[in-house]
Amino acid sequence: MRVLKIVNSEDGGGIFTCEAQFIDKLKKKNVVVDAVILGQGDKLAQYQYMCNTTWVIPAFNASYSGSPVTIIRAIVASRKYGTVQAAALARQIKDRKYDAIIYQRPTYIHLAGKLAQLLGTVSLWHLPNTINSSFSKKYYNYYCSKYNIVQVANSIYTKNTLGKQCQYVVYPGFESERVTNGEPTYRAKLGLDENVPVYGMASRIFKDKAQDIVVEAFVNSSIPAAGGHLLVAGGPLDTEFARMIKEKAGVLLNQQVHFLGETRNMPDFYASVDVIINGRRNAEPFGISVAEAMGAAKPVMAYYLGGPSEMLVQDENGWLIQEPTVDAYKHAFDASLASRNKWATMGENAQVRAERFSVESNVDKLIDIISKQRSKTVTAKKADGLQQV
Repeated sequence: MRVLKIVNSEDGGGIFTCEAQFIDKLKKKNVVVDAVILGQGDKLAQYQYMCNTTWVIPAFNASYSGSPVTIIRAIVASRKYGTVQAAALARQIKDRKYDAIIYQRPTYIHLAGKLAQLLGTVSLWHLPNTINSSFSKKYYNYYCSKYNIVQVANSIYTKNTLGKQCQYVVYPGFESERVTNGEPTYRAKLGLDENVPVYGMASRIFKDKAQDIVVEAFVNSSIPAAGGHLLVAGGPLDTEFARMIKEKAGVLLNQQVHFLGETRNMPDFYASVDVIINGRRNAEPFGISVAEAMGAAKPVMAYYLGGPSEMLVQDENGWLIQEPTVDAYKHAFDASLASRNKWATMGENAQVRAERFSVESNVDKLIDIISKQRSKTVTAKKADGLQQV
């Protein structure tokens, strides 16, 4: 099997983690992975190293968000870019036979769709986010039908935002090696006794991630009085939002609320905390940090909307928060502390349930989808040939 990925050299966060893990696992299953890389960003060399054969084309960073005029302009630019670049790429790689072209970013719909048509294969759109308007839903469904693009959602919640046309779900998945076999080095660096309760959250410092809400809720919960600590991993820490979060910590800053900055050693981070918080102001399309924490055998607190509801069962492997408010998070903090004697069992439950969300399981699902689509394409071509005869 051979697939062609379309990726952005500026990919970061969950998208890059998903791409890197899937490419690695596909290759281990003897799938040849080539890539079209957009731009000269800081992930260019990594994608070139990971993939078998690569083609680099000009960057395209338009976004389908903003005012109606901005969105229309982005759509026009996306169609023009896709038409031009697909034609140029097809001339370069016309002799290669691909079982599928796979992409994530919504604005690549025309590039992926037209290239798949020119190369005589199918395109798979692995949605990284939900579809949040009726216009977007109609737009994507129309062009996916036109280009014969197979929609593959990153969660059941995301799938439902597209409607019946979307038939498949492949979770972005977590890599167990990324979260296990760590040492509690962060706890040791801060001089925290192994018996004190330690909560942790790890994500980019960004308003949607609701670190301000989480910190304020922690400060006002029963945990500080019980000697508990909160470790906040991620950056940047030099923004106005980051400074405001630190102000929320008040007198507990650097005492019981600790900002670790960019944290690359995730196994040690997970080994240093007892409970993970997935902060969010809005729906979480999937929630890779939730899946990772479960894989690390940690109970999780998360705002329920989106993917977390597919992963967490209240009081079994975590706590689902009903509103993205300080009071709701505070209630979850207090409830979690009251269940401290169950944390070990809840962590074990989380790890068992996490298998469904592992990258290994989901790469197998992706390969199965590609095989089914390939069979459909072969059958359709045979039928078309018979009709022409």
